[in-house]
Amino acid sequence: PAPAAPAAAAPAAAPAPAEAAAADAPATADAFEAAKTARAARFGIPVVAAPKSMDDAKKARAERFGLPLSNGKGGGKGGPDPWAVAEARGSTKREAAGTLAAAANLSEEALRRAPPMALPVCSAWWEEGLVAAASGAAPLGASRATELRARAEQLHESEQQAFAAAQAKKHGSDARFVAKLVASGTIRDRLAALQVQIQESSFHALPSVRQLVSLAQRPRPEIKLQAVEALLAVFLRQLLPPDRPLVPLEKQRLGASPSDRALLCAHYEDRLKALYGEAVAVVSAGAASNLPHLKQRMVSGLHEMLSARPELEHSLLPALVNKLGDPDKKVASRVTHLLGQLSQSHPPMKPVLLAAVQRFVLRPNVGERAQYYATIFMNQLVLSRAEAPLAQTLLLVYLALFASRAKDAGALKAAMDSRMLSALLSGIHRAVPFCSAPAELLLKQLGALFRCAHAANFSITVQALMILSHAARFDASLTDRFYTALYDALLHPDLPASAKLALFLNVVYKAMKSDASELRRAAFAKRLLQLCAHATPALACGALLLLSEVARAAPSLRAMIAQPQIAISQPQIAISHPAGAGAAGGGSSSRGSSSGGGGGGDGSG
Repeated sequence: PAPAAPAAAAPAAAPAPAEAAAADAPATADAFEAAKTARAARFGIPVVAAPKSMDDAKKARAERFGLPLSNGKGGGKGGPDPWAVAEARGSTKREAAGTLAAAANLSEEALRRAPPMALPVCSAWWEEGLVAAASGAAPLGASRATELRARAEQLHESEQQAFAAAQAKKHGSDARFVAKLVASGTIRDRLAALQVQIQESSFHALPSVRQLVSLAQRPRPEIKLQAVEALLAVFLRQLLPPDRPLVPLEKQRLGASPSDRALLCAHYEDRLKALYGEAVAVVSAGAASNLPHLKQRMVSGLHEMLSARPELEHSLLPALVNKLGDPDKKVASRVTHLLGQLSQSHPPMKPVLLAAVQRFVLRPNVGERAQYYATIFMNQLVLSRAEAPLAQTLLLVYLALFASRAKDAGALKAAMDSRMLSALLSGIHRAVPFCSAPAELLLKQLGALFRCAHAANFSITVQALMILSHAARFDASLTDRFYTALYDALLHPDLPASAKLALFLNVVYKAMKSDASELRRAAFAKRLLQLCAHATPALACGALLLLSEVARAAPSLRAMIAQPQIAISQPQIAISHPAGAGAAGGGSSSRGSSSGGGGGGDGSG
């Protein structure tokens, strides 16, 4: 048999993928290095060797920035982490870098050696009752407070270090993250981080509050707005007591040798009062800005501070009241509304508000528009019988402003159509019924009030008549003059279309009902019936209803209307004529007066 064909050679085994990658890696790395070298030679860039490991990268960064090497654990026995210090260098606030180093990079040995805190970690610090007045102790005074302040500063510094150590031990990475945001975050992040730090403990929040005030003092309006919002939140919701003002160190009653804890708490309250004063100054200055949105927000901030807490009321209230004279009408009108809200939410503040507005409105060189907005606020005050002194003060202010316009007839005539005069008369009418002794004040301005009662502006006429109706009850000699002015007003040309028709008919109704003269009451009834003949339906119905109500109280008036009144014969008066005139009349001169036109000789004609 033929020999068998030799078997075909077996194909070579393919290399494994891992081995192929390992074989190609040096070639790829060499190609990358070659390309990198060629590119560096082409553009003239020095070749920098890639770090072999993370330690090499840290060493290269340390050599580049001139920093010592660290153990990479964020501190420890080797001291603070240089990378955290390098990041803190980029902060615009030195105290932020200090906070970062103190709160986030304390060594373990420093944590162990940190003294215990003297003040508690709390939110409502005033409820702790740490400052108790020593029995029989007098206030410290300025000199003694200056002596104790240096000691209190040292105690406060130690307390802040103890609190920072406790926070680093308790929160660890969270505290480092918050401190990093405070040091190098955006404005919004910094504000949020500062508020978080303040919420941790009120007693230890002074450095963070100080940074918030510094941000609010910046000139940029958007930063100022955000910082003021944060300040209002932390002060009004957490830091300020709701029922008492803060006490400065000079007025604390600590005794001869106060304890460290009591001195710390008193120092905290003193510094908090100073920081709140700076915040109030920032908001007051912002209310004088030329930017409308910033001004509106700062005015609202003044109102919030006044409404929420009693602290620095003597500074906040004048700043808010002064905005009644703001050139922007929207701001002045909003201040009027905010003051009215303040009087409603805090009724005991009404005398204080009125005193502040009185000082503002009676100052020299105050514009009429500012006086008008102040008058509008005073007209919004709710009065009661128990507040007679408040009503008396209101009447004094109203009449002082009214007298400045009524000092001469020309000025009063020019002011007849002004809304200011209408607001003043309305306020006087509101205040008189609640005053204890308004007669003397009203009687001094009777002449001007009666001139207003005869004004061409019917609204002014009605308001003046309403005030004169009160004055007529105080002085009986004014009754006839008041009824004369009221009778003339019935034929005022603006009466049918006036918006104050109901008020006017109410004045007429009260005057007719209380009138003691039957003849005068009948004269008013006739004038009203004549008016109904050509009046609008509303006026005619109102007048007829008025007469029916008056006739129910005075039945004699119904009889006068139902039965015709008997004419009263007038006595004949003899008139002497010149010589010869009697002959022309056909009779003697003594009868010429009775001749209607040339009759017979007997003069009967």
